[in-house]
Amino acid sequence: METKHSSVSVILFALFANLFIAVVKFFVAFLTASSAMLAEAIHSLADSMNQVLLLVGIRRGRRQPDSLHPFGFSGELYFWSFIVAIILFTLGAVFSIYEGIDKIRHPEPIKNIWIAILVLAVSMIAEGAAFLRASRRVRREKGDLSIWTYLRRTKKSELIVVFLEDLAAMCGLTVALVLITIQHFTGMLILDGVASIVIGLILGFVAVFLGNETKSLLIGESADPAIIRQVTLMFDEDESVNRTIFIKSLQLGPEDILLAVKLEFDHRLTSVEISNIINSFEREIRYNFPDIKKIFIEPDIFSNGFVRV
Repeated sequence: METKHSSVSVILFALFANLFIAVVKFFVAFLTASSAMLAEAIHSLADSMNQVLLLVGIRRGRRQPDSLHPFGFSGELYFWSFIVAIILFTLGAVFSIYEGIDKIRHPEPIKNIWIAILVLAVSMIAEGAAFLRASRRVRREKGDLSIWTYLRRTKKSELIVVFLEDLAAMCGLTVALVLITIQHFTGMLILDGVASIVIGLILGFVAVFLGNETKSLLIGESADPAIIRQVTLMFDEDESVNRTIFIKSLQLGPEDILLAVKLEFDHRLTSVEISNIINSFEREIRYNFPDIKKIFIEPDIFSNGFVRV
């Protein structure tokens, strides 16, 4: 089974890669006075900050429950993933678009162009390595789902963040490399600013997508429907259960699910027998679905006017 430790390794690899790339890009942006290079430097710095916040979220999410937070802190990671989306938009997207507009209004040639092109090419190699590591993890996790469907359905916000950040970085670097090269050979000085704006738009799209997905997780999403179907089937196949009145779930964190169930048991069973059966259900659920950590099973009697709340 994949654990948070595998996510941590992906995040750490991306963090060190982005820190190195950010330092180099800032230095080259100073040498070249390139708007696109500065936008890319800010992008890499924002990515580095984002990965630090994800590590903070993972660490804080491991704290033990207390009287004020009886269900624990696993939702911390969703909160910090949402903060990441905000930072990516404000620090990355807004600055890149502003810088690009300013460069289009006041165009000027890029100094030491070949240094900029070399650094962009090297950055693509480093970012490509981080992206390859994240994409391999996504491919293992997604199964038969398309990548788009997986990104919309997965509850592992930290993996969405790292994968999309690395994808955005590869797209941004490609845009910067292509447009800066074209500017050098054609003399169209506005292309440097155009590259910065396109990079900002890419970051903006990623930030909006991340914000929307993590907001949904923060508000409260149900667990994977496939898991709920299997748990429901387990109840339906048990002879002691007359009916599953309702089954509801809440994804508290990437690997933390709360399950609430009302079951109508065979009326001939005693309260002790029902209690033993419920305990048996809980053991079986925890064994087969380790992510379901909080289980509440309540016996009840079904009626046509039953209100499912």
